[in-house]
Amino acid sequence: MSRTTIMADEALLDELREIAKDEGISLGEVIRQGLEWRARGRRRVPSFIGAFASGHSDTSARVDELIAEYIREKHACR
Repeated sequence: MSRTTIMADEALLDELREIAKDEGISLGEVIRQGLEWRARGRRRVPSFIGAFASGHSDTSARVDELIAEYIREKHACR
């Protein structure tokens, strides 16, 4: 584990301290949990998306919608 410095508004730090107090954990642990959550959310859509025939003629026109739906479903499973 590495030590680092962050810059945060005092109001945000107050909220994080309150979460830590309510959950009985350290402020550092609350911040680590937030960083881990953010890093997991960054995972990219697999490169094979769109590589196979779907049998639907509108797939390419709906690509943004379909990818957004895929990402929502993946995050809902966690």
